[in-house]
Amino acid sequence: MAIQLATAENYEEVIKEGFVIVDFFSETCTPCKMFSKVLDEIEYEVPFVNIVKVNTTKYPELSKKNKVLGVPTVFFMKDGEIRERHTGVMTEEEVKNKIKGFLY
Repeated sequence: MAIQLATAENYEEVIKEGFVIVDFFSETCTPCKMFSKVLDEIEYEVPFVNIVKVNTTKYPELSKKNKVLGVPTVFFMKDGEIRERHTGVMTEEEVKNKIKGFLY
């Protein structure tokens, strides 16, 4: 699975099924860029995980709707439901442990 960019139009569609990691980010946020590299590694090593990125600068309505107050904010979702949320950068190991916890 490739990392998908969500828009206001397709957000509900891309999160509704299965296990999804949603990354709310801003283009000007340095921690977001660091976390983006972590997600690139996850996507490479765990290709069956759906990763969706939401640009909060382009789609502020999605931030507001999901009560995202800081970036990066990460949602771990299952079938359209937020199971856990985390604000701030996570390490690759932390993300993998979350994936294991939700999928195994």
